[in-house]
Amino acid sequence: MIIEESINTAILHGATDIHLCPTSSDYKAQYRIAGKITCLHEERIPNNSINRVKILSNLDISETRRVQEGQFSYTYKKEQFFIRVSIVNTRLGEKVALRILPTEFNYSLEKIKLPHPLYLSLTEALKKPKGIIFVCGATGAGKTTTLYSCLEYLNNGERSIFTIEDPIEFNINEFYQCELNPHINITPQYLLKSLLRQDPDIIFIGELRDKATAELALTAAHTGHLVLTTIHTNSALELFYRLQSWDIDIFTLASALNFVLHQRMTFHDNIRSPTFSAVVPSWGKKPPQNYHSLINDTNNWVIHDDA
Repeated sequence: MIIEESINTAILHGATDIHLCPTSSDYKAQYRIAGKITCLHEERIPNNSINRVKILSNLDISETRRVQEGQFSYTYKKEQFFIRVSIVNTRLGEKVALRILPTEFNYSLEKIKLPHPLYLSLTEALKKPKGIIFVCGATGAGKTTTLYSCLEYLNNGERSIFTIEDPIEFNINEFYQCELNPHINITPQYLLKSLLRQDPDIIFIGELRDKATAELALTAAHTGHLVLTTIHTNSALELFYRLQSWDIDIFTLASALNFVLHQRMTFHDNIRSPTFSAVVPSWGKKPPQNYHSLINDTNNWVIHDDA
């Protein structure tokens, strides 16, 4: 089986990921469907197919020891897909993971099935001219889809919208989309500092991964910009433990915070079904004085829980 046949099989069965797992002689293909890894065929993938993936992704075919990441476009029955590639070296050889993403964005806040009270609370936060909104959750929970839906809600032609992504997952003509490239020092901090000179109204940061980016994001939220971003945590309140571990100033955070949404992906009869929860600040003009109060005083929050 060639790599294109494996991708076609994945798309046909609604798989989100393909795992090409090395064996002593060839590769075994596994597919993530409805959140679970499964085998769809016994036919193996030949070793030279890995070079085909590298060529499609513009990666170095001679490099077999270092981690490589890339992406390429793929067409199946006239529908365009974006394939994100990750390759790591293991004891048996190079392990390849392919994430399959549609290139057309067809979601909205109405379509992602937010509970109505949470929908009203989130749209109220989105109407604020400045501040920061966090969307938390595990990998594959749908955080990016949710934030793109927020951007679509905000996209009325009257505001300048910039994104910082790694990589760009959906192509939206009305947005100024910027992609990271650490090989030439295009980092989140570099881009964020540059975008603040571009007169943006709204800034979407694909993921907060470090203290420096978090501090710049909060600075942007304090200087008249609406910032939307994601972060990997297991609950909405766990966000604050992460920010505390980065020594983010409590007053800077509390005075900029608009909304914290957490989501996880569940499956019912192999159909994706996101579950949402959220915490909304209710402290008004008297923000909490420390992280302990912020996390533990329930009077600080309006809580929405769809679990």
